[in-house]
Amino acid sequence: MRALIALYFAIGIVLLILGYVVTGTCETPNKDAVNDTVFVLTWPVSIYRYVMQQGMSPTQWLHTQACGGGLGTHFGTTTPIPPAGPAPRPQ
Repeated sequence: MRALIALYFAIGIVLLILGYVVTGTCETPNKDAVNDTVFVLTWPVSIYRYVMQQGMSPTQWLHTQACGGGLGTHFGTTTPIPPAGPAPRPQ
């Protein structure tokens, strides 16, 4: 079990390093340690949300995390969540 958890963290760290090194020049590197930690802990959810649902390329996904201020500032964070229940009727 420890090996599986270590592998999970290792993949997240490798993905983060690839974002800094392989995806091109960093105009503004992400220096927020909390943002990077959240990325390492939640990378599978992030792949599903940004790459599979919103059509981001994997390279763009890694570059945005490493050099674009982190993923929380892009794609879908400004879209309001629709209210639950039926839509109100116009008057």
